[in-house]
Amino acid sequence: MRLRDLIGSLDYRDSSVFPLGEDIDIKGVTCDSRAAGSSFLFVAVNGAASNGHRYVNDAVDRGAVAVVMEDDIIVPDHVARIYVRSSRDAAPRIANEFFGRPASKLKSIGVTGTNGKTTISYLMDSIISSTGHKAGVIGTICYRIGGRVIPAANTTPGPMELCGFMADIIKSGSDYLVMEVSSHALDQNRVGGISFDAAIFTNLTGDHLDYHKTMEEYFKAKSRLFLNLRDDAYAVINMDDEWGRKLLKVSKGRVVTYGTDLVADFLSTDIKLSLEGTRFTVNYPKGRLEINSRLIGMHNVYNMTAAAACGISMDFSAEEVKLGIEGLSSVPGRLEPVECGQPFKVFVDYAHTDDALVNVLSALKPMIGNRIITVFGCGGDRDRTKRPRMGRVAARLSDLVFVTSDNPRSEDPADIAAQIVSGIGTDNYRTVLDRTEAISEALSEARPGDCVLIAGKGHEAYQVLKNTTVSFDDREVARKILCSR
Repeated sequence: MRLRDLIGSLDYRDSSVFPLGEDIDIKGVTCDSRAAGSSFLFVAVNGAASNGHRYVNDAVDRGAVAVVMEDDIIVPDHVARIYVRSSRDAAPRIANEFFGRPASKLKSIGVTGTNGKTTISYLMDSIISSTGHKAGVIGTICYRIGGRVIPAANTTPGPMELCGFMADIIKSGSDYLVMEVSSHALDQNRVGGISFDAAIFTNLTGDHLDYHKTMEEYFKAKSRLFLNLRDDAYAVINMDDEWGRKLLKVSKGRVVTYGTDLVADFLSTDIKLSLEGTRFTVNYPKGRLEINSRLIGMHNVYNMTAAAACGISMDFSAEEVKLGIEGLSSVPGRLEPVECGQPFKVFVDYAHTDDALVNVLSALKPMIGNRIITVFGCGGDRDRTKRPRMGRVAARLSDLVFVTSDNPRSEDPADIAAQIVSGIGTDNYRTVLDRTEAISEALSEARPGDCVLIAGKGHEAYQVLKNTTVSFDDREVARKILCSR
């Protein structure tokens, strides 16, 4: 593609330099200097962790012939220099042009909020499949494109990768995109250029405050998905969440509310919860929808109600929505059972915030006849404010808690555990830093009728330590221990 066509939508400065002209052929675009190759355009983005301007000449050494940047970096004379006010805003525009404007060829559904994004994305994929259409799914667990499953490096990839994935989704024969949209992605404009047909808001609770600093800034980032909606797009918002009600006042598009407590467009009632599944009724302006799902817990009632509200608003029939919701029996690492014939229940869940722990433990508590034993830790180099809150919640809603290591990264696991323990305030806990040993001791403590919840990592099949990443899957560890007994 010609450089002129790639940068045509940019408001670049007159001081930009084109030594070989604007018609040079560009064979690839990237924000990662390591991915640059012959005849590439490199966009130097000032990121949260590092400044891409430091790697301009690394990209040039690898073959880049044009650089989009904010600062004046000395490069070889033959390299085009395009100066812009914001490289971050320029990146999605360039990617969109290079990959043939893929977003315009897909119906896009974005899901944001602290908890529930992954489950709702799986539900929407199942609903879309029930209509005979196909969707590509971009999310926390993986990126699913046609028959390919790509492990997810981030919940929402960067703009270059994202546009490439969307182009591949179209090639695979899919006509829908379902995407989890993280607050980081919204703050960093990774989804710029995507005109969403629907956006779903789940809830907002304390998380990522290491990045956003305050709940108000966290909310501001999330709200960007809704502030940029088209007039004919749908804003599907949780009416029962206080931040959702704030979002109602600023959201663009056609607002659709859902919930179980307050009056909403899609209101779920007659809720019956059990370990075998969930039954409830979704009441909406044009009818009622009876749902009988294998998913368990009140938090999943909200997830399913959100999916129903979005599906019906987008003109899928009630029968298709019901079929899609009921067709999803589980989501990897979300209250995923581990069965080896043991006389007690074992679940693995991704809950890694205090609100998520409340949801999961509150879901299990009324359905478990005996004790709940919880194993969890907190990630290092992430929001520290939630650690004592998670300790408090775990101790209050569990009979016994094993505080252990999660993904400590560069922090000392003992320091993280101490911060968790500082919020507990009771003596119904043990600190066992080795995660395998903590799981083993919890399973040894369990009696018939008890429940062991292993929380925090869910679908993750690794553990991030100070200088390395090792294989570690809570489900496999628990299964191995149970089967060996």
